[in-house]
Amino acid sequence: MKLFRILFGFDALALLVLIYFFIDGLRYASGSDYMGAWAPLLLVPIAVLTLAWVLKGKGSLVAANVLLGLLAAPFLLYGLFVGLFVVLAPDMR
Repeated sequence: MKLFRILFGFDALALLVLIYFFIDGLRYASGSDYMGAWAPLLLVPIAVLTLAWVLKGKGSLVAANVLLGLLAAPFLLYGLFVGLFVVLAPDMR
């Protein structure tokens, strides 16, 4: 149960970051291509969070955790990548 809450919170935070970049990009959007590009980027995490919530409600906590873990993996790996740049402070000349 605790793992579900951690993964759900992490995925919800990642979705909020995506929503922030979507809203920020609306200032520079010049056509309908913007919505077409962002629709899957926003709808897939929303669908995964909803499906995980439904699976948890039906008692399939393991499947919900696996689903949330699959969504969390790219965001976690990107966070580790950025963290390496912060910690190692490479000289990019």
